Amino acid sequence: MVFVLYLILQITNVKKELAYLIFSVLMVSSEASMGSLVFTLQTGLPATIDSSVENPWFVGVMMVEMSLTLLFSLSRLNGNMRKYLIALLLLMPWFPEIFGVYAFWLSTFIMIAATIVIYETLYKDRLKATQDTFTVLELLWIFSLMMIGEFLYFLYSSLLLFDLSMIVAMVWFVYRASVGPNPVKGNYLRDAKTAFAIILSTFVMEFFMGAVLDFVNGVFSAGVNGFLSSLTLPWLAPSTPLNVLWDGVDVVGSVLGSVWFLIMMGIEMGFLAFKKMLEIKVREVRVRMSLMIIAYAIYSIYLPNFSPISSQLPYIPYMWSMGIGTLGGVTNSVLFGLIGTYVVYAVLSFLFGSRNLCAVTCTAPLMYQGNFYDSLKVFNRTSKLGRKTLTSKTGKWYKAVAVGVSVGVLASAVVSYLNNSGVISFTVEGVDITSLIYFVWFDVLWYVVFISIPFTGTFACVTQGWCYWGVFNQAVSRIGLFRLKVRDPQVCASCRTVDCANACPVGLTDMRGEFIKKGEFRSIKCVGIGECVDACPHKNVFFYDVRHWIKERLRRNQ
Repeated sequence: MVFVLYLILQITNVKKELAYLIFSVLMVSSEASMGSLVFTLQTGLPATIDSSVENPWFVGVMMVEMSLTLLFSLSRLNGNMRKYLIALLLLMPWFPEIFGVYAFWLSTFIMIAATIVIYETLYKDRLKATQDTFTVLELLWIFSLMMIGEFLYFLYSSLLLFDLSMIVAMVWFVYRASVGPNPVKGNYLRDAKTAFAIILSTFVMEFFMGAVLDFVNGVFSAGVNGFLSSLTLPWLAPSTPLNVLWDGVDVVGSVLGSVWFLIMMGIEMGFLAFKKMLEIKVREVRVRMSLMIIAYAIYSIYLPNFSPISSQLPYIPYMWSMGIGTLGGVTNSVLFGLIGTYVVYAVLSFLFGSRNLCAVTCTAPLMYQGNFYDSLKVFNRTSKLGRKTLTSKTGKWYKAVAVGVSVGVLASAVVSYLNNSGVISFTVEGVDITSLIYFVWFDVLWYVVFISIPFTGTFACVTQGWCYWGVFNQAVSRIGLFRLKVRDPQVCASCRTVDCANACPVGLTDMRGEFIKKGEFRSIKCVGIGECVDACPHKNVFFYDVRHWIKERLRRNQ
């Protein structure tokens, strides 16, 4: 088969796409047939797709053929296509029936590395239309199919879909190595639907990847019944549309809120954020991004799940993550930790701005600040909803959402407290109301907002008022000491590029006007990301907070 492929590759001036596709299918079919034959000869049993593919004969010959195919085609492929094929080649040998549990770990981390490579190449060529755009979409679909196959293995003890995904991957590998990348050119920054397809495909892959790791590490029990019993919310019989919605939220939120999904996502998003940090010139912004990455690892992963104090977090101020509703119902025993958390964050927001949460300790900035995802801030200006949230103004819609959500959460906290104190008896299907609110808000709806970036813009949690915890800190920051200042307003008046406003991931496009009028800029939406400071070509913009306030007072007293 390889010899025939080598001869076909020598033919020129002939349209060979269909021939290559047929050949790729025949190559994989021959290997699957050989695996089937060997299995039957060894066991005397009739072979299935699983037994034909999940054996060393198929895997070994497959790797040889794929390696030689890549070797023959290497000189004809561009650098990015080589990376994609090498990544897929490294991913292919890890069949669960051969390598056991190690196959899941190795395939997961190789897939994470491959996804980082994909995003890096897209980001590098973000200003032009390239063949990479739709080529990587094909690859992401294959990755998603593999992860769905592994997930179904833990549910039904069947590798059928996974094996089919490996067959599809091999066909794609041989075909793309032969004909090159997808001929259609695209640019994810110019087409919201294309950008959405990339984000959604990645999200689907990551969702099932996180679920697989949860199975491997015992967070979820194997089998359908074991999985359902491991979910966060009680499982309801899907007899009504409302029950179906509840169960769907239960499945999605249980995976997205699990520690292994957060670890997997943190590795991927953290690396992209680190790459973005390397592009930053201003030291203070680099420090902020470093703290953001470290905070995710410690504050969101280690302390709640692996630290000696993990069981005590509800009682410790500042550790009640995200405020009301996160770690359970509101009871007398946790009031000190809960209220103390709000007090500590309020003080920090007053002194340093809401960036202590919205740009450091929250998981959102890590996800938004990776180089690929940061580039999606163009949709703040180009999407219909994104354009409506531009500038520092808070329209009626923002105020209605922010106030409605905040009042609703506070009222739920009161209900939870009264319920846990025995004054009333109120739960939703046996679930405390504040626990349910947090589960739905941050483990489901937040991700809906995130994958909708091409239609809403980046940091929609900030610009639209959906995050009650963020709104609290932003409101305190607005009356606090934090603001953006300029050294010379006249420099802003003569600036033609307005790089500060263009760089803002929250879409505060009116900051230049405020700099010229007042020499400073304050907004409830400003969360101190700092890209405006870094982007200013005149180094005219800087953060002002309690540090500068103290220095000013000391100078006056001298």
